[in-house]
Amino acid sequence: MVSLLANIGILFLAVYFCLKSGRLGANHDHTTKSGLIGCILMEVLLGTILLSFSTVILGIRYDFRVLLFCFSAKHMDWRITSSSIFLLGIIRFFWGNSEAAQVNLIVSIILAITLPMIVKLIRDRMNDLAQLLVLVTIALIPSIVFTKHMIMDKGLVLLISIILIALNYGAVFVMHYFISDLYGLIASASTDHLTALKNVRLFNSDLMEMERRKHPVTLAVIDIDHFKNYNDRYGHDSGDGILKQLAAMFIELATPYTTFYRIGGEEFGVIADYFSQSEAEAFLHDLKSTVAHRNFAVQAGETINLTISVGVAHSQKGETLKNTLKRADMALYQAKETGRNKVMVSARA
Repeated sequence: MVSLLANIGILFLAVYFCLKSGRLGANHDHTTKSGLIGCILMEVLLGTILLSFSTVILGIRYDFRVLLFCFSAKHMDWRITSSSIFLLGIIRFFWGNSEAAQVNLIVSIILAITLPMIVKLIRDRMNDLAQLLVLVTIALIPSIVFTKHMIMDKGLVLLISIILIALNYGAVFVMHYFISDLYGLIASASTDHLTALKNVRLFNSDLMEMERRKHPVTLAVIDIDHFKNYNDRYGHDSGDGILKQLAAMFIELATPYTTFYRIGGEEFGVIADYFSQSEAEAFLHDLKSTVAHRNFAVQAGETINLTISVGVAHSQKGETLKNTLKRADMALYQAKETGRNKVMVSARA
């Protein structure tokens, strides 16, 4: 019982810290070498801790590593999942080079290959909970076969199998809803409730993360031209409607390498990552043109056209992103002072 509670507690703590740090899910940067290695090491460490709190029956270690592998396959990059499963299969030998450890390595190799493939097959065909149940079911099959091979007492094998299935299914339900609720709370704290864009809190947090990575980025600040006039003429409800429509357009036009934020009343921020400077500028010019040609509803049957001004700054070696953002703000000011409806790129610092 102590081992079971320890396993559950370890997994819940791991999920909590992963969600808080943004490592769980598609939003985390798993594409860089350091990001991949960091996540693999984290998962291997977690699996090793679970191993340390295993329940041992006739030399076979039972714990929630299967659950770890399934949640990893569902929420993380396949390279992280497969590498971690294989490494943990090797680490298992530190608890004894027995037949159980050897068979465990074979099972680990099978799971490392099959789980990512299964996720790819079922991802768009089932909801999240159903996907996890399928993964756990498939991952438990080798464990049950392994138990049957190692233990001759059929009654004990049946009992262990029933307990394994019940515990893992129960843990899947509890952890799935725990993750969903916690993710919802975290998302709510980082989302602008009017526009559904990421908010200024997350904008600052993401800038700090970019600063830590020291990866070149492009920052842009967008402002709606003459927004106060629209608010005064059509009312605040119409003004809010304009913001919502513009934000929806930003979401529609966003790429995997551009992130939009609402950072002020009618002011928006953009972080363009993994873009060349020319590509980032071209994207923002296209964005400005698209906004200018879009109709925005303000009252029943009435639409208006908007323009935006954009200040752009490319991060430079040795420069803090705080200063890069200041240059983008200054470029926005220049765009507004020289006629609006334009993209102004900051000169080198």
